[in-house]
Amino acid sequence: MGTNIVDNLAVYATCISNDFLDTYLATANGDYIKVYLFMLRHKGEQFTATDAADALNLTEGDIERAVRYWEKQGVLKAGADALVRRELQQDEDAQAEAWAAQERTEAAAALPAQQMVQAEEKLEQLSGTVDDILEDEEFAGILFVAKHVLPTLPSVRQVETLQYMYKDLKMQADVIEYLLEYCASIKKTTSKYMQAVAINWHEQGIVTLAQARNLIKSFEEKKTRKAGGASSRNNKFLNIDKAAIDYDSIAQQRVLDRMKNGTHECTV
Repeated sequence: MGTNIVDNLAVYATCISNDFLDTYLATANGDYIKVYLFMLRHKGEQFTATDAADALNLTEGDIERAVRYWEKQGVLKAGADALVRRELQQDEDAQAEAWAAQERTEAAAALPAQQMVQAEEKLEQLSGTVDDILEDEEFAGILFVAKHVLPTLPSVRQVETLQYMYKDLKMQADVIEYLLEYCASIKKTTSKYMQAVAINWHEQGIVTLAQARNLIKSFEEKKTRKAGGASSRNNKFLNIDKAAIDYDSIAQQRVLDRMKNGTHECTV
């Protein structure tokens, strides 16, 4: 009797080198590994950075950084990054101007005026390129957090602002990430506002995550006390404290007064 066995799992397969698993699996960024596996799966096929980004739920910038990382590790041939970069350049140039125009129309946030002016001046001084710092793994982690907490993917302007915090203000990565989360929680994520907050923290000497948390906690408590004090303020025309008026004592005193005067009428 003959038996036919159909093994569907054996039809398509992508082989991964044990050397790759042993050398890079424990140390490489998870997104970088996703990009490598995607490229390995589609080896010999034509695909773009946009195709990879859509398939992996990443940005084109994530794809570019991953390719550059694997080039440095010797996993990909040199030049792969240049191909990705050329493909992205035109889109980035067009998007940069659109994002900048959009942010210029957004309302200024409620921070001290001097800090808003400083933030605007610093933004004007930024060069518009972050290529050098994108190779920093710690900064790449900041961008990863920004991508997930901001309402939209970080604009060129916002990335430049994060670069200013990291390089110029020397802020720690976890403090910058907390700042991003705070600004996102209050729905004020323009580059100008975030930079103004960073300048404010820098001037107050906030250098650790614990200090940043305590600052926000103190601010929120102060705001709560202020709101509570305003709502509990008595209206002298409406909110009469009845407990402060002893009607029984008043009635008794009036009776005693009438008795002294020879009047037995006890009306109050």
